[in-house]
Amino acid sequence: MTLRIDPAVAAIAAYHVPQPRDIRVKLDANELAFTLPAELRARLAGELAEVPLERYPDPRARELRAIVAAELGVGGDQLVFGNGSDELIGMLAAALAGPVAYPAPTFVYYALAAAARGRPSIALPLDARFELDEAAAVRAIDEARPAVVFLALPNNPTGTLWRMDFALELAARFRDIAIVSDEAYFAYSGRTNLPQLAAHPNLIVMRTLSKVGFAGLRVGYTVSSPAIAELLDKVRPPYNLSALDQRAAVFALRECRAWSAARAAEIVVERGRLAIALARLGFEVFASEANLLLVRRAGAGELWKQLAARGILVRDFDRPGPLAGCLRITVGTPDDNAALVTALTELCAT
Repeated sequence: MTLRIDPAVAAIAAYHVPQPRDIRVKLDANELAFTLPAELRARLAGELAEVPLERYPDPRARELRAIVAAELGVGGDQLVFGNGSDELIGMLAAALAGPVAYPAPTFVYYALAAAARGRPSIALPLDARFELDEAAAVRAIDEARPAVVFLALPNNPTGTLWRMDFALELAARFRDIAIVSDEAYFAYSGRTNLPQLAAHPNLIVMRTLSKVGFAGLRVGYTVSSPAIAELLDKVRPPYNLSALDQRAAVFALRECRAWSAARAAEIVVERGRLAIALARLGFEVFASEANLLLVRRAGAGELWKQLAARGILVRDFDRPGPLAGCLRITVGTPDDNAALVTALTELCAT
């Protein structure tokens, strides 16, 4: 069997999320930390109780499709739904033959999806502040001619929001290359390339419910030209969105939109407060337009262990490379953020 393993797959590590025990403040996964109010949870439970689990789900997610299409002002034939953004990224890597390009560092699953499907990866350079070197990116794309370019806007794990128009300029210049505007954190940046879809047939906008209070659903979608949507549907697994996920997503979009928007606005305010507090503690804090803050400090890996021992979990990126000395901190509730700052104040004083 080992002789049959794809060398590209053998060379990568599985996506791993550390899960220390006794965590009480979870700030490691860029989730919206607020719990859905009891009244909404009770109504959602009633909706889910009516789902006929003995039947396969709607393969076209027609009810969910109609709601998203109306909300965004697009045609239902422009949408493809996935089991979170991850599955959609995999579909794009599978459907489009050629290299996969993305800035580095960025969301790790772009590289994993490319490797799993035998696609070469092209890393586009970022500078010391994690800003995109646009000229170098254009040269790399022009030379490598990738099939697809992923741009996380804002980026994860850095929180950086690169110039939105750059994606449009790439789409106009390289019309035979799919340009993906991955807008997973749109609720926190308020910036989108969606209005430009009609002018750029090779542009794809990607969204998810994972960052606005519904990470457990694993529901994401792409918005594109009908031709690209038809292509992605060819590689989409049948019944890829469960009936429970579809019903819950419909409820979330119909009944919880105001709650999600209010909580996201609260996170934006908390992001600014937390950034100031961390900077006062001596951390280098990188500018962010997402619900996360990337910070750098000597001994970050050891600090991660000390925080975990106190029941506070953030994401450790302290390893050789451009993220050396970095921790990624999800902006949490006011209580979560206060607990983090208190712990760091004590730890940084020792």
